[in-house]
Amino acid sequence: MSGFYSFAVHVLKVVMPLWYKIETKGAEQLPTDGGYLFISNHRSMADPILIGIQNAKTPFCFLAKQELFESGFIGWLLKKLGAIAVDRGAGDLSPIEELCGKLKNGENALIFPEGTRSKDGTLGKFKTGAALIAAQTGVPVVPVGISFEGNLHFRSKICVQYGKPLALPCDNPADPRPAELKAIKIAMTKAVADLIPPALPDSQAQN
Repeated sequence: MSGFYSFAVHVLKVVMPLWYKIETKGAEQLPTDGGYLFISNHRSMADPILIGIQNAKTPFCFLAKQELFESGFIGWLLKKLGAIAVDRGAGDLSPIEELCGKLKNGENALIFPEGTRSKDGTLGKFKTGAALIAAQTGVPVVPVGISFEGNLHFRSKICVQYGKPLALPCDNPADPRPAELKAIKIAMTKAVADLIPPALPDSQAQN
């Protein structure tokens, strides 16, 4: 772990609860070491920080869209925090291969299987990338659910809930069958869905 990463995580662990009202559930199920794939629903740009600060002893790597790396300070910060750039329209698998390598080396990895943020909290359809990573690495999967009402703002109440690590075995990790990837994706979707409240219809959410 780099000195900058350790420093940043410890600072953010103090700052984030000052900015938001954060409730953490299931923290007793968090692993104390590395080599785990964390999967979460995606609500805001703060999600990687909300999850990463809970385990300051083990570095996290995560995927971030290429455009973010092109913006000065943000791009520099993402690189320092171990983010991996991904061009979502290029079909390039090298970011996934790099993330798999970090997992095998004992780092934790965080991925948002929906591929984009949900504005209303509704859980979107999971893409296959996360299932492929789990199948090829064989690492345990930690489901995470992030929930809050409306748009994120100062003193928003945020609930970050962790589930029990899952073992999602694959018969042929080097070349997983489509049926295996589908089964893993279904298991991942259910695990995350169980950790977040169902989205309310617009009429109820406004009351």
